[in-house]
Amino acid sequence: HENGFSASFSFVILCASMAAPAKQVPANIQELINKLPLEDEDENSLKVSSIRYLEDERVAIYGVLSESVKTGDHVLAVECVSKDDADDLKEEDRKVLEKVIVVAKDEVDIVELEDKITMEDLAPSQLIEFTFKENGAWFLAPMSLVSLEGYRKTKFANWRNMIENPTCEAAFKRLLNIGLITHMYDHLAFPSPENEKDDWMVKDDHGKDVIIPRPVHALRCWNVKQRAYEAVTAHLDGAPSADEAGKFWEDMLDKFREQRGKEYIDKLLASFKTEK
Repeated sequence: HENGFSASFSFVILCASMAAPAKQVPANIQELINKLPLEDEDENSLKVSSIRYLEDERVAIYGVLSESVKTGDHVLAVECVSKDDADDLKEEDRKVLEKVIVVAKDEVDIVELEDKITMEDLAPSQLIEFTFKENGAWFLAPMSLVSLEGYRKTKFANWRNMIENPTCEAAFKRLLNIGLITHMYDHLAFPSPENEKDDWMVKDDHGKDVIIPRPVHALRCWNVKQRAYEAVTAHLDGAPSADEAGKFWEDMLDKFREQRGKEYIDKLLASFKTEK
């Protein structure tokens, strides 16, 4: 009995440790995809190199912004290479692009989402993803990596202007409470979930809503060739490094103490600590 139990238990462990085989895309769906006239952003013809089901994690993330991804029968990651490169270059030298294609009954949708900076329509995997906390939920941003790199250059200066020249007292207090911002923020590109938006808004002296910047914790993008996520720097251009941040913020606080009164600033800072 003991030997039988041990053998059965070992078999269960072995089965549990084996990865489940990837779900196969039906032949008729593959045939349908291979017949599509796919092109890159520059209208160069593409050749399909791989068709597989999109990972569940990405289906959940992309589905927030795409109804067809959320509800489609077959949500596919279709990898492509330029037709010109397919025969001329070695596999490792080819640029691989991904199309997210949804097949629902007889309808085919090549999913594209808008980059809010350039107004270009791009595949979801060309957009970056963000999270507000460690081990938190990831969200798709309506912004590509190229757009981010340009946008990141202005945001630290924008934040400094916001806290040094606040539109109202409520905004200044909230910005002071948040402290130094060195990571990317933008309420349109990196919006808070609906149930958290009010936490990042105050009323000015005229009752008008003022949006407070909420920095992201981390950014990432999908590497099509590696079929894996890779980190993208969230640090703002011109912002102090982690080693410099403490002194930088203290210097800013000293400036505010000179301008607004030491007692006032210190009282605010003490009240924030009490609230936390």
